[in-house]
Amino acid sequence: MVWSLTACDTPAIRSALYQTCANIALSRLKHPNSFDTTAGTEWAPPDGPTHIEIKFSAWNDYKVPIPHKIECIFQKTNHKKHPVLLSIKWNNRPIRSHELDYIREKFES
Repeated sequence: MVWSLTACDTPAIRSALYQTCANIALSRLKHPNSFDTTAGTEWAPPDGPTHIEIKFSAWNDYKVPIPHKIECIFQKTNHKKHPVLLSIKWNNRPIRSHELDYIREKFES
């Protein structure tokens, strides 16, 4: 008797920083209910910042799924309660500094 298993749909355990990056992506979408993650990675070197990359698709106004990518970089600090959000790239382009400042304010509160 031979048993074969296909790919399982078990959800991966994600960190709080990964969830924060996903929430930032959701807040920037016009149709957040259409958010569908296709891939996500997170890596944190012991002495460096935490990098998070999420690839997803979301609808445009015509309900056509468009591929997107968000990259968030967080720096761990000893003197603050939360890591500091260093940068965000949306579809391989850095977001504007005033948008990043606004998101930081929301993140730290």
